[in-house]
Amino acid sequence: MNNKLIALFPLTAMLCSVIAYLYPANFVAAKSAIIPLLAVVMFLMGMTLNWQNFRAALKQPLVILLTLGIQFTFMPLFAYLLAQAQELSTAQTIDMVLVGCSAGGTASNAENHGNVA
Repeated sequence: MNNKLIALFPLTAMLCSVIAYLYPANFVAAKSAIIPLLAVVMFLMGMTLNWQNFRAALKQPLVILLTLGIQFTFMPLFAYLLAQAQELSTAQTIDMVLVGCSAGGTASNAENHGNVA
């Protein structure tokens, strides 16, 4: 049963995306549910992992260190440099650096609801 649900997930996601594109007004009320739904999706994706996945990842420590280095050094640095090039305010620069520290999938759903400072 679990494998069938996993196999149907991409089809379901694509179908929901097409329906939302064609009828966006029907989905506006669900806007506040985006972050909780994203958390559910991420949790369910994590549920597909097993110990062999973690063992395989730990056998490649250089890849893990490189990924962490890029995510928490270069991405925030590039965000800071972009903010400086665009002459953004301090609050906006902080926003950019924080988003630069966030994983790409999570950051793509981030919304700015006002000034940080």
